Amino acid sequence: MTAASTRATLREPVAGHQHPDDFRHRAACRSVDPEVFFPTAVQGREVDRQVRIAKAVCNGCPVRTECLDWALTRLPDGIAGGMTEHERRQERTRRRGARRRRPAAERPAGGTRAEVTRAGRAALAAGMDVHEVAGTFLVSLRTAQRWARTATSGTRGRRRTEGSAGGHRAPLQISHTATQAGTRAEGNRA
Repeated sequence: MTAASTRATLREPVAGHQHPDDFRHRAACRSVDPEVFFPTAVQGREVDRQVRIAKAVCNGCPVRTECLDWALTRLPDGIAGGMTEHERRQERTRRRGARRRRPAAERPAGGTRAEVTRAGRAALAAGMDVHEVAGTFLVSLRTAQRWARTATSGTRGRRRTEGSAGGHRAPLQISHTATQAGTRAEGNRA
């Protein structure tokens, strides 16, 4: 089997997988070598030339918009919908930002520790990222993560489980004076 016949065979739809409403069956790239859309050059004029060729195919495609929507969510590499992976990453960020505009949180000027904590927890509850909260409220990442745990649990400082107040979560000692039955401290040597 020659390379040309292998490529033609590989591009044929597999029985049972052909969906007449699938946009890819109407795409201009269907008859083009798939390697065109995955440039092998790393940088320079050659990569620019390879990208221009792939984008020229995309520009004349009747399903370019559908292809771009698909590629934004499912294709991490290559050129699709007329965009490189870098351009698609920027487009995803732009679309995500337009969809999720939230008021910018600010650290209370001259605020007490409790006020800063309240504002930080509120920002986390509103959907702000833990790293953003740490930078905005000038606290460590560990503090922001602790705020996130209590902001989502609704406990606001109360312990959810029995344990010491320290970070090691050791069980609380029941009594300092009485010994537990059956222990070495009681005198049993098991």
